[in-house]
Amino acid sequence: MRDKTFSKGVNTMAQTSGQGQQSQQGQMSGQSAQISDRDIMQVCLNEAKHMATSLNIYIQEAANEQLRRDYMTVLGEIYSQEKQLYDYMQQKGYYNVKNATPQDISQAQSKFSGQAQQQGMQ
Repeated sequence: MRDKTFSKGVNTMAQTSGQGQQSQQGQMSGQSAQISDRDIMQVCLNEAKHMATSLNIYIQEAANEQLRRDYMTVLGEIYSQEKQLYDYMQQKGYYNVKNATPQDISQAQSKFSGQAQQQGMQ
């Protein structure tokens, strides 16, 4: 069931993206533009991130508790779709992430612990 929901969401996002691209192509007077699978997947991932950001705001500002819970349910589904998109893109080589070295982790810990201390002093 979740795979069908994911596919439906990706198809909807891709269709929306494709419609915008078609109108842009129509305005390009004779220029041929190709949209790759990577481009479509990147647009879908960006849209999912945007939806998650918006839902976070809606959750924070919801005055009705049932509405807040409903938004939180939808947000969980969006996060799941983002993860599936990310995994697919990584599998296809569209989204590569460098693994952090122990030194990178140590630097990040130092940076954030320093920031936390500074904020605690203010």
